[in-house]
Amino acid sequence: MKILHVIHSLCRGGLENGIVNLVNSLPPNEFEHSICCLDSSGEMADRMTQKIKIIEMHRKPNELKLPFRLAKIISTWEPDIIHCRNWNSWFDTVLAHRISRTSASLVWSFHGFADGDYFPFRRQVVSKLLSLFTPELFAVCKDSAERFANKSRIPVKRFNVLYNGVNTVKFQPRAKHRKTVRTKFNIPQERIFIVVVASLTPIKNHSDLIDSIHIMVNTHQLSPWVLFLGDGQLRDTLEAQINRLHLSEYIQLRGNSDNIPEYLSAADIFVLPSQLEGMSNAILEAMASGLPTVANNVGGNQEIIISGKTGYLCEHGNPGEMAKALIRLCQNKELRKCMGLAAKQRIERTFSIDAMTTAYRQFYHQIYDKNCLIRKRKRKES
Repeated sequence: MKILHVIHSLCRGGLENGIVNLVNSLPPNEFEHSICCLDSSGEMADRMTQKIKIIEMHRKPNELKLPFRLAKIISTWEPDIIHCRNWNSWFDTVLAHRISRTSASLVWSFHGFADGDYFPFRRQVVSKLLSLFTPELFAVCKDSAERFANKSRIPVKRFNVLYNGVNTVKFQPRAKHRKTVRTKFNIPQERIFIVVVASLTPIKNHSDLIDSIHIMVNTHQLSPWVLFLGDGQLRDTLEAQINRLHLSEYIQLRGNSDNIPEYLSAADIFVLPSQLEGMSNAILEAMASGLPTVANNVGGNQEIIISGKTGYLCEHGNPGEMAKALIRLCQNKELRKCMGLAAKQRIERTFSIDAMTTAYRQFYHQIYDKNCLIRKRKRKES
């Protein structure tokens, strides 16, 4: 079965990480993949363990020829399934699908908007129209499916839900990393180590977490060591806030890293203060690493975290509530241990790579078989 994946790029990100995990995990004797990047490729391309074709299209702003160029790729490679992801690839892929007159099945999946809940009327109209030419739709969690359906006025029953999965071999507790990482940063073994993995962008809401840390330090005299992993447009703004609140000895911004598994193994608590999430790979990886997780009760977070058992869900926009959850975990080692174990078990049961691969494999086969029946029926009729 030949699958053409159409995305904007393979830069560092949750969606891109999900594609890499999927392509690396689907049986190569059943599936052949090609990835079409409408922009350029990116660093995630190097993480592919299978040798696949990656096409870079380097699209120009508002390029009218792009659907025709993509249609040519479709006609040349002749995929069985074309799977495009998120808003910024949908329109051009639908046009290319129509122009090429391919018999390939078309799939569109919603993984979340980088600009949060921004959904102007024109996007609603275009989404509704595109859905009429896209037989298969799915989202990465129930909340995302319901949210997009509500905004676009597309019936929610049209959306399947396929959860992301995490590599539980790569992400798991390893005692050796705790000592190595803490020695590297000169962190005492008994000091609480909190990790945040998220791009430094408005939707990730680091500012509220900094306020929560300020409450912990100044009101409760706690001394956590907090590591922000990720980079983005708000770096200077966040550094200014940290300095203004005199938190530079408690919070460090280390930028992007390829050593996330090691940092998670060395940590005591994971936090994600986002204003909105779909299915967070960062949370999945932290929980697989045996960490209790504190996050806002937004998006798909409530589908992963069982509040009070695997971590805590907090009210969005309430740094005081997030501070209380973190304080509770900082002051109770046994609670951290129990929640971390429960988190790891939950990932192994429901959100493993194996579970994700099985779901996608069944999904792709159902689409393929359905399309084969349709084509067979058309040949008989003709």
